Amino acid sequence: MRTIIFTEARNALNSLINSVSKEKEPIVIVGSKGRKDAVLLAKEDYDNLLEHLHILNNPEWVKSIKKGVRELDVKKGVKKSVAEVLK
Repeated sequence: MRTIIFTEARNALNSLINSVSKEKEPIVIVGSKGRKDAVLLAKEDYDNLLEHLHILNNPEWVKSIKKGVRELDVKKGVKKSVAEVLK
């Protein structure tokens, strides 16, 4: 993960935003003068992170996912596309 100091990040914010969006690699911004560190990541990556946390915080969903993975591992499950599932 790339790291950059706050002053450099402030001066290059536009290009950093483009970089995290294109490369899908977060950037750590190291605080200075008492500021705390921060992470810059693409909005899409942030949304995905929140979605994963939401799923992992639901024990029933986790249980169902694990069951599905086990079934696929022993060839009992059937792979379907998202379109097939949403029919």
